[in-house]
Amino acid sequence: MLSLDELITLALRIKDRSLDYIGVDKEYDYESAGGDTSRAIDEAAEEELRRWLSEKKKFPDILSEETGLIKGEERGILLIDPIDGSANADRGLPFSCVSIAYCKSYSLRDLELAVILDIFSGDLYYATRGQGCFLNGKRVRVRRLRGTPLIYAPCQEGDMLSKDVLGFKHIARRDFGSIALGLAYTASGKIDVLADLRGSLRVVDVAAGLLLVKEADGYVYVNKLEISGLSRELSVVAGSKELVDKVAVKSMVPI
Repeated sequence: MLSLDELITLALRIKDRSLDYIGVDKEYDYESAGGDTSRAIDEAAEEELRRWLSEKKKFPDILSEETGLIKGEERGILLIDPIDGSANADRGLPFSCVSIAYCKSYSLRDLELAVILDIFSGDLYYATRGQGCFLNGKRVRVRRLRGTPLIYAPCQEGDMLSKDVLGFKHIARRDFGSIALGLAYTASGKIDVLADLRGSLRVVDVAAGLLLVKEADGYVYVNKLEISGLSRELSVVAGSKELVDKVAVKSMVPI
C-alpha cells in the first residue's frame, strides 16, 4: 500500500513540474481521457506522474483524469486529477490544485488517503482515514454553521439551493472552477457546504476532497459509491451537518 508521504511527494513533484506552465494560455486540439480540453499545464503534470510511476517497482491501479486507467499489481486504486482547475491555471487565475486519493477498493467507502495541494499558494491539505484532516500540519474541521451560509455550488437545473428552500434570510454562493479545492476549503472551514447535484462530476475530481471533509468531522453524501472510470456521473454534497441534511436528496448515500 502507498503511504501518505508518497502521495505528498507525488503532489509536490507535479506542482513543481507545472509551475512553468501557469498562465501560458495554451490549449491543444485534442481531449484528455476524461473528455476535457488538454492544455500544456495538463501535459506537464501528466508527464511527471508517468515519471513517478516509472520509478515505482509496484503500484496499485491508477485512474488519472488525463490518461485514464493504468493497471497495477498492488491492491486498491489511486485516483488522480493532476491539475484540477486547469482552465484557471492556464490563464493564471489562482484557484487550482493537485488532487490525489488512495482507495483500498473500488468503493468510495474505502477511501484511505487524500492529498490536495494548492499549486498557487502551496497550501497542503491531507488526511488519513480515522486520523483527521490537516492543513499545513494543523488539524482543521468543518465550520460550525453560524450567520450567512457560504455555499460552493455551480448553477444547476431545478436548483434547490435558494435561501427560501434552505430556510435562511440570506445565503452566499460561489463557484471558483475547481471542485477539489472547493472541497478542501469546505474541510478547512472556509465554506459551509459544497453541493453539486447535476450528476456530472468525475470520481477523480472529488475523491480526495470527500475524504478531507469526512476526516474534518463533516458529512459527505454521493449518488454512487462504485468507482467505474472517468464517466461524468457523480453528485456530491459535503460539509456541515445542518446544511448537508437540507441539501442531500433521498437517492444519495453517505460514505
